[in-house]
Amino acid sequence: MKLFAVVSIGLFLPSIINAAPIVTKRRFGVEHTQEADQTYEVMKNAGKGTKFEDATGSLVNDAVLALLANAEVCDQQKVAERCIDLARQIGAEVDKSRETTLISACQTYRTLERNTPVAGQPSELCTIPVVNKELEGLTQRQDPTGLQTKLRRQNDNVAFTNPVGGVQMPKITKLSPGGSDGNFEVNGSKFQQVGAAHNRQCDIQHNLCFNKFNAGDRSFQGSDCDNQNNVCKAGPPVFA
Repeated sequence: MKLFAVVSIGLFLPSIINAAPIVTKRRFGVEHTQEADQTYEVMKNAGKGTKFEDATGSLVNDAVLALLANAEVCDQQKVAERCIDLARQIGAEVDKSRETTLISACQTYRTLERNTPVAGQPSELCTIPVVNKELEGLTQRQDPTGLQTKLRRQNDNVAFTNPVGGVQMPKITKLSPGGSDGNFEVNGSKFQQVGAAHNRQCDIQHNLCFNKFNAGDRSFQGSDCDNQNNVCKAGPPVFA
């Protein structure tokens, strides 16, 4: 007689716990200076033990992201505005002293230095008018090493001064007053950020370079166009 062992399989349903967003620290970066971390702690504590605990946790998470180099220009200001709004809610429903403390932290946060792709490079300022009066006149501090470094001129970009095959890049036009369509223009395309405009001018030059090579110009190699594109993007933007 054959014996069959019956194995029971237990299904375990894990409980789902609502938790505040986790902020992951990077080893380097101005988003986690001592002052920044202390500011985040004040923000988080403003909602501790109240129904606003998740909201302040989310605020801290977004506050960190807004200081990264790839954040949008006005993200830091938007987070600070949201911080003020949340402080008022907490003051109205929980405690006025928490409101006062959080507003002070919101103001400190708005002045924190932002990361930039290059050390010493100034971070771009937000030009959107503030909504909350507590933030009037406040902007982020700049990298102090940048005060000792002259801004690179456009003729420092070798792709502009010595282009492969003589193929020039289109220059960036600063739009005034800018507006919602964009602050910079390259060959009819508009961009909010100068970095995006710079990438476009380099890519256009890259395509024109290959077009000339494919048309039969053998005074250079196709790989020269690729190398120049890297040099272009590593260099400063070229303005009209």
